[in-house]
Amino acid sequence: MDKFLKFVADVMEVDPSGINIETPYKEGKWDSFMMLTLVMELEAEYGVLIPMESLGDIKTLSDLYEFVK
Repeated sequence: MDKFLKFVADVMEVDPSGINIETPYKEGKWDSFMMLTLVMELEAEYGVLIPMESLGDIKTLSDLYEFVK
């Protein structure tokens, strides 16, 4: 999970200590554009597919982590 959070922080260009697994969507730099960026980067990094229709269900980084663990 630490690797995931560091990766997300790098993509968001924020300090890793400024986010955690319970960070909610729409907080800080995590807007709709960043959501799409995160999805594309996570799919490439982890070799997973995150269905676009599932994005509405993602409320925290924990929800996003479920797709890559």
